[in-house]
Amino acid sequence: MAIAEKFMIQILQYYGRYRGFRDRFGGLPSWARGVLFVVAIPGIMMLLLSLLAFAVSLLALLILTVPVYRLLAGLTGSARDCSPDDSMPEQPVTVVQDAPRRHVEVKIID
Repeated sequence: MAIAEKFMIQILQYYGRYRGFRDRFGGLPSWARGVLFVVAIPGIMMLLLSLLAFAVSLLALLILTVPVYRLLAGLTGSARDCSPDDSMPEQPVTVVQDAPRRHVEVKIID
């Protein structure tokens, strides 16, 4: 069996499991779904806090590394001050005309 076929079968199995869960969850009374949501609140909060911790650690990484990078780039002479005027040299602009377009009529039949 090809890899693509195995992958497709696995996707269909996962989708079947999802549909089964959705049907079972949808069959619960509204009060039971509310209780389940209340019980899930700590997990949701942990997920949000972990995303916040990731963002803070990424910001700390940038705050610590960007000044060191600029210092090292200045010391080694590899830093270039690139202003908008001299960032791109002047190049001639070439215009390519498109091929003539044809009108195509479409009729939708229900």
